[in-house]
Amino acid sequence: MWQGVIQSLAPLAGGGLALYLYHRRTDGAEEHEWTGAIGANGIRMAFAFAVLIWILPAGALLAAPLLLLLSVLSPAGRQDWAEHRTPRLLVLGVAVLCLGATGFLPVSQPVAPEDWGRPLFTENPHAPIYPASQQYTWVTSDVVVLQTLTLRLPHQPGVMGAEAVALTLASLMDMETGRMHQAIELIDEEVPFVRLNPEEITLQPVPSPSTLDIRLDWDSERIETVAFRSYNINSTAFGSDAEGTKVGEVVVVAKASWGGELDMLVIVRPLQPPNVDYDGIGERWIRDWLSAR
Repeated sequence: MWQGVIQSLAPLAGGGLALYLYHRRTDGAEEHEWTGAIGANGIRMAFAFAVLIWILPAGALLAAPLLLLLSVLSPAGRQDWAEHRTPRLLVLGVAVLCLGATGFLPVSQPVAPEDWGRPLFTENPHAPIYPASQQYTWVTSDVVVLQTLTLRLPHQPGVMGAEAVALTLASLMDMETGRMHQAIELIDEEVPFVRLNPEEITLQPVPSPSTLDIRLDWDSERIETVAFRSYNINSTAFGSDAEGTKVGEVVVVAKASWGGELDMLVIVRPLQPPNVDYDGIGERWIRDWLSAR
């Protein structure tokens, strides 16, 4: 939770310091209040931003444009912007940098259900360095790769819509493919009749519900709702289809926590023979993961 407090206060502290130093250099401390360039309304909006990123879906991605729009709606607001454009842009730039820097704040240990034993790996060399994350990886006896990870959400310390926004951003930035390298390499090692090159792998989204309701215990009414995504793993090595040939499946579920963290479970498995009956969404693993959170 303390990381979320830092996420909400860092832009205010950085922007305020930048404004103070700008005032000292240009106007002199004795002539005007150092907050004059943004005024009383600007100070209110700054504190409103620190609150809104906790309660709005997408956090700062929605709060910042909304408050900027409000600041220029009135003629007086547009006049203030014309008069104080330079210090205001400086403050905004520094505030954005400070908010982005909170993406390096440490995250909690990934969820590790006891029944899964010790993780095979406790890091992923293919994971991006930003934002901060930690990942554990297991391989089951039937060559299913289970990955749990905790990811920092620098734009949103709250939980409202956090999962959907984070998964959408990951898709837009193609973050899933990079993290899949480790799982693909493990499947390539464990399955002798499958040869997979991570550089020839693509993920194709599969139409599926955006959320799942999971009953934690068969004999109880405890139900958890998680964000859900499903993908086909396609290999372009065979050359028969421009989109590649299906060689496996991926299931991703996510659950956000207050303080700007996202817990994720990734289930990766090679293509199963047609006569094998298996749980298509990996519900038993999702249940283990949720129970251990």
